[in-house]
Amino acid sequence: MEQPGNGGTAVSAVSRHDENILNLIFNPDSGLALDDEPLLGNATTLPAIDSMTLTRLKMIEQEAVILAEQNDLAGSIGKLNECITLCPEYASAYNNRAQAFRLNGQVKEALEDLERALKYGVGNASVLKQAYTQRAIIRKSQGDATGAENDFAQGARYGNEVAKTAVRNNPYAKMCNAIVMEAMNKLGA
Repeated sequence: MEQPGNGGTAVSAVSRHDENILNLIFNPDSGLALDDEPLLGNATTLPAIDSMTLTRLKMIEQEAVILAEQNDLAGSIGKLNECITLCPEYASAYNNRAQAFRLNGQVKEALEDLERALKYGVGNASVLKQAYTQRAIIRKSQGDATGAENDFAQGARYGNEVAKTAVRNNPYAKMCNAIVMEAMNKLGA
């Protein structure tokens, strides 16, 4: 949105972020618009993982996923511990271990691992979208609506479909949309 300024030039009255929020309020089914700023542009450079180690990490991680799917959460957590021992900066292992902890009812440990996943996952949208969304789910279950909303927004921003749905279905956005639409109709009537 722009408004006239001095000399006939347009001056932006609303930031790009605010425009995205307004668009979401007026068109809740359109989804969350992403900011123009690059998501990964200011990524902290973490130590590179050599290809042999990365291959080994992914193999161990796959074993952990299979164990979790077989409902062997303790075994899955053990395999993910192996990954973390092998490479303490491997964000994906923290993310997956957080999910195993969460499924095992170990919420405190899950939140600690999600913090590590977010720390080491800077620059990795795949890790960030999962970590923010998992943390949002935990925060929501703990009654932290604001924290959950913020994390769902970040998860959606990085491309998580569950988070995008949560943002789209946010009851506050729908209520605000209804109020604004009612006011607009009264003004137009």
